[in-house]
Amino acid sequence: QRVHQMRAHEQAILVGTQTVLDDNPSLTTRSWNGSSPVRVVLDKNLRIPKNATVFNKETSTIILNEKETGQQEQLIFEKIDFSENLIQQIGSVLHAHNLQSVIVEGGSQTLQTFIDSGIWDEAWVFEGNVRFGKGLPSPSLNSHRIVHEENIEDDLLTLFKNSSL
Repeated sequence: QRVHQMRAHEQAILVGTQTVLDDNPSLTTRSWNGSSPVRVVLDKNLRIPKNATVFNKETSTIILNEKETGQQEQLIFEKIDFSENLIQQIGSVLHAHNLQSVIVEGGSQTLQTFIDSGIWDEAWVFEGNVRFGKGLPSPSLNSHRIVHEENIEDDLLTLFKNSSL
């Protein structure tokens, strides 16, 4: 519920292709009252199948890709160049759509790209008590300051602030 509450306070939510392919998320506030954010999906080669949940009509979705520009009802395709400054282009597209806040719920690569860019304000890290033997390493926030920690049932929520701001 906490994540859904956080989503209700943001204008947009961003994920990468692999998160959609692996998890088929809805990226809405279905467990909390409030408006769902605009979904922003990085899908360079338009690999996500059209029956993915992010393509439903629950809320608007912007697909950042290298192949097409256009709009089909609540589905907006924006063409960008993934070989150039990706974060700057994402910011430009969000600005063009009057979106001034975004929560990044992407996978490790997407999150690390935003962390490394230095343009983020805060990171909310939920850590469960289950450990997996394999998988991708989590993004690194080692040089940033912890400003809050809270236990939520069996999970630990840690709030990091960007030390460079």
